[in-house]
Amino acid sequence: MRELYSTQLAIIVGILVLIASAAFAFLQSPELLEQPDSAAARAVQVVSHPIAGMEDCSRCHGLRGTSPYPRKHTGWSDESCTRCHQPAS
Repeated sequence: MRELYSTQLAIIVGILVLIASAAFAFLQSPELLEQPDSAAARAVQVVSHPIAGMEDCSRCHGLRGTSPYPRKHTGWSDESCTRCHQPAS
């Protein structure tokens, strides 16, 4: 009887831990639940300025910059910006 109770308790505690982990993940990154409005919103964004001479993206686009990036971009290097964002033609 004790073994059955222990197994059930372990399963319930495991499920509660998973639920709590998911809740905290969404609290930390609420944009995970956001859905883009259109295909254009999901498309790769084009950089609206020339990149030459402005390679330090975080200077203007840091969390406290004049045109801040979303929180989910925190920790990315400046070199990684052009992997998703295409330079203006």
